[in-house]
Amino acid sequence: MTKPAIRKPATVAPTKPVESGPCQIGVIPIAGDLFMVEKFGPLKFLDKYTRTSVAAWALDDLVVSRVRAAAPGTAVRRIPYTPKELWSGGRREQGSLFASYRQAAAVGSFVQFLAPRLRCERYLVVHRHGGTQREYGIGISQYPYGGPVHLFAMMFIRIYDGRTFELIKEAPALMTEDTYIERMRHNFLGGPSMQVDTAMFPEKPAEAVKNAVLRDGVRTMLIKSLDKTLPTLLQRPTSPSSR
Repeated sequence: MTKPAIRKPATVAPTKPVESGPCQIGVIPIAGDLFMVEKFGPLKFLDKYTRTSVAAWALDDLVVSRVRAAAPGTAVRRIPYTPKELWSGGRREQGSLFASYRQAAAVGSFVQFLAPRLRCERYLVVHRHGGTQREYGIGISQYPYGGPVHLFAMMFIRIYDGRTFELIKEAPALMTEDTYIERMRHNFLGGPSMQVDTAMFPEKPAEAVKNAVLRDGVRTMLIKSLDKTLPTLLQRPTSPSSR
């Protein structure tokens, strides 16, 4: 079953003002307030996908804080955008940016659209990502016939040059090394996840935001995966003269 398209948000005002001062790393966090509730059927066309807002979890703020922690002494600024801009990807034509999120060019275009608000040396985008199974982004999944319930937080990091907007580095945010053994042991869904009690699966999607176990689990996975992945990505190449 094809996953439902993202609906156009009604809110258009920026959630936060532009941060002032010099900018070495401009962060565009798209962890967002979207929590997926995915109930899988024995066949894909029987899958059911719903979503709910978890804005109270402040996941985008968490992403920015981890970038600052990974780059001490660096001027890190958050780049704001409106829900409408995110939905359109900064393009005039209709269509969700999420439909093209696996294409670096689409994300790069969004970076260029936002860049005039604050000129930065580099721009770092953290956005939702699909795993190797049916899970996508941040949410909870339940497998058929009383199968396991998984909480997941799958993000992808892209870094762009602030002058040329060339993609410099990219990688999925993982909590462990990306080896075959670790994928089998800890990343079998293709990204950060944890099995939780079946009672944690919300009967109504809106119930998820009130569940402290789900909130803390998602935040823990985001912290671990970003803290593991960001330091290496943010390292600048060492020039021969500095060796």
